[in-house]
Amino acid sequence: MPSKYVLEQELGAGGMGRVYRARLTGEAGFERPVVIKKLLDANDLSLISLFVEEARRYAVLDHENIGRIFDFDRIDNDLCIVLEFIDGWSLSEFIDRHVLLDRLPPAEIVVFIISRVCRGLQYVFERAAIVHRDVSPSNIMMTREGTVKLIDFGIAARSGTRSENLVGKPSYMAPEVIASMSMDNRSDVFSLGAVFYEMLTLDRLFKGATAEATLIEVVAGVMRSPRDINKDVPQPVLEILAKTLERRIEKRYQSAAELGAACEHWLYDKGYGPTNLTLKEYLSALFGANTGTLTLERPQFPVIELSMYPIIDGGKTQRPR
Repeated sequence: MPSKYVLEQELGAGGMGRVYRARLTGEAGFERPVVIKKLLDANDLSLISLFVEEARRYAVLDHENIGRIFDFDRIDNDLCIVLEFIDGWSLSEFIDRHVLLDRLPPAEIVVFIISRVCRGLQYVFERAAIVHRDVSPSNIMMTREGTVKLIDFGIAARSGTRSENLVGKPSYMAPEVIASMSMDNRSDVFSLGAVFYEMLTLDRLFKGATAEATLIEVVAGVMRSPRDINKDVPQPVLEILAKTLERRIEKRYQSAAELGAACEHWLYDKGYGPTNLTLKEYLSALFGANTGTLTLERPQFPVIELSMYPIIDGGKTQRPR
């Protein structure tokens, strides 16, 4: 019996699997675009266990600001996770587009996006006590309708646990994750802070030439003020960012909800502020007719995968202005 899923285009690959754009087909010409994550090595029992655990984690999540799972099945005899297709752009593309246009995004748009990621992170923590562990520009999407979605829970772990391996993108890791392999929901807050800084400046906060150099930068805590690059960042936004990036975990925002509340207070304390429609209109003006993936010639930055070897992460790079 032929599969109801038709693979169309490979979108990328990671430590456990390859990701494809695909079509779900049904009766009377029914079709729906989906994303399929296919396990790379069906003979590796440890990878199978991680892949199954990822599907289980996804299965309990249903929130506007989270990429949804539709199915977990075998396709052409390969174990696959079937995910929501998000018609829009990643935050990496959003940042790259601003670099190409040589303009900085408005602080209100940046803070709005961060506040919506906070809603997703808090939901995940309350629903499943999960730490995402890979909050980064490539894992934050924005639909054409202006909805912000956090995606890819492939290396997520239970909050309050200690990891046996260091995995993820060093530029967005929290200091405690590097120093003691321990993590909780406040580690995701720090990671989101690194994304926050990058959106305000179009420059990565921690950007060593190697994984090891970047990890040292994070642990050493050498941080530049975003105003060194973007003099228009409002003082209240600087203060929110500073608390998000506190190295001492007890001084940091204690939850994504707390960070989100601070963001929304600044956005709406005057009685009005940005909405999904605001972001939709901003994205439409920013990208125009551009629907393809942006390609910039830039150096690549290291990733620490499940194998513990640094590999390339789809060309997401330092962005000197």
